[in-house]
Amino acid sequence: MKDKKIENVPEVDTQMEKRALTKSAHGSRRGAYSAAVSALVIAIVIVLNLILGGLQPGTLEFDISGKKMYTISEQSVDFLKTLNKDISIVVLAQDDAIDERLLKLMNNYAKLSSHITLKIVDPVLDPTALTKYNARENNVIVSCPDTNKTKILNLAGMEGYQEGLILYDAMYYQYYNQLQAVYLDAEGLLTSAINNVISEAQNKIYLLNGHNEAEPGANASSYLSKANYETAGLNLLTDGSIPEDCRLILCNNPAADLADDEFDMLASYLRNGGKLMLFLDYPNLSNFNTLLEIYGLQMQNGYVGDNDRYYKAYAQDYGIFCIYPVLSAASDITSSVTTDAFLRGARGMLQVTPQRTGAVVTPFMTSSADAVLMVDENNVTEGQYILGAVATETYAGKADTETRL
Repeated sequence: MKDKKIENVPEVDTQMEKRALTKSAHGSRRGAYSAAVSALVIAIVIVLNLILGGLQPGTLEFDISGKKMYTISEQSVDFLKTLNKDISIVVLAQDDAIDERLLKLMNNYAKLSSHITLKIVDPVLDPTALTKYNARENNVIVSCPDTNKTKILNLAGMEGYQEGLILYDAMYYQYYNQLQAVYLDAEGLLTSAINNVISEAQNKIYLLNGHNEAEPGANASSYLSKANYETAGLNLLTDGSIPEDCRLILCNNPAADLADDEFDMLASYLRNGGKLMLFLDYPNLSNFNTLLEIYGLQMQNGYVGDNDRYYKAYAQDYGIFCIYPVLSAASDITSSVTTDAFLRGARGMLQVTPQRTGAVVTPFMTSSADAVLMVDENNVTEGQYILGAVATETYAGKADTETRL
C-alpha cells in the first residue's frame, strides 16, 4: 500500500563517471549497508504475499497518487462494497486537531458503505471518552461488534518514527517546532484496519531473536501492520519451541549463528511445511549457511558489484557496488514490480543441488551476467549471482502443506 505523497521530491542527477573497481571496493566497504537492512522494505513488499500464500481477502496494494487527496482508490471502493459486517470509526480528537484532508477522506469511507459509521468525539468535552474506548487523545478506533475486534490508529505520526494517518516531517519539527505534512497515509491504514477487524483469522509473524538481529524498522513494521499481521519475538533457546500460530518466522540480519538446538528446531519446522524469511549479510554463519544449502542456496563471501547495472549517481562513493538488480518478470514475486530496486553492499548466492530432493529454487532477484564478487582487491570473481530467491518444497499428498524459505 503506497502513501499519498503531499510534496514532490526532486529527481537525482544520474550523470556521473564510472569509477575503477579497486576504488569502488573501498567505497563499498566504507559505506555499505548490509543487504539485509538495505533491502528489507523492498523484500517485505515483493515477497510477503508469496511467502505467506496470499493475504486476507481485501488486503490490496494501493497505487495512490498525491493529486487525489480525498479520493478513495478503486480497490478500496470495491473492497468496501463487499462489507457485510458493521464497522465503527471513532476519532478521539478536538476539532482543530483533525486535518481537513483526513476528515474529508474519512467521510468518504462512511458514504461508500452503509455498514460504516463515523463519529468524532472531543475528549475535552467528554472526559469519559478515553476510558470508554480504552484509547488516547488523537487516536482513531476502528471496531467491529460482530468479531469484537478493535484496531487503534494514530491520527498523526512522524515520518520514519511513528505511524499515523497523516505523517509529518520529523526533522522540520525538531528544528522549527512546526508541523509540516509530507504523507497522507489514511487510506492504506483505514482499509487495512477494517479488513483486520472483520477477519476471524489470526495471522502472526514471529521475529527471531537471540542472534543480534537487526530491528525491522518503522517502514517494514508499517507494511506488516497494513497486511494485518501481528508480530512477536521468538527466542528458540528460551521458548523451547515454535508456537502453533506461527505463519512465518522472519530473521533479519543475524550477527551470530544458530546454536545446534536452534538449527534442529528450524530444520524440523521447515521439513513440516514451515515458512522462513531470512536476510543475511554475515557470510560465515555456519548453521544458517547449512540451512540454505539444504534447500539449494549457497552463501558467498564478499560483496556483489555490477558493471552493467550500477547507479552512476552514487559511483563516486560506492563505485559499482550500489546496484539496481534484475527482477524476474517470470516470477510471481516480482512480475508486478514496476520500479527499480536499490541494493548497496549486496551479498550473493549461488544455486547448488538441494539436499532436500523435493526442493525447488526460484531466483527472483539477480545481478547481471557482468557482475563481480569481491572479497578483497586480490580476490575478485566474475559471474552472475543470486541476490534473492525462494526455495519451496511441496509434500506428496499434502498439497496445502508447502515449505517456503
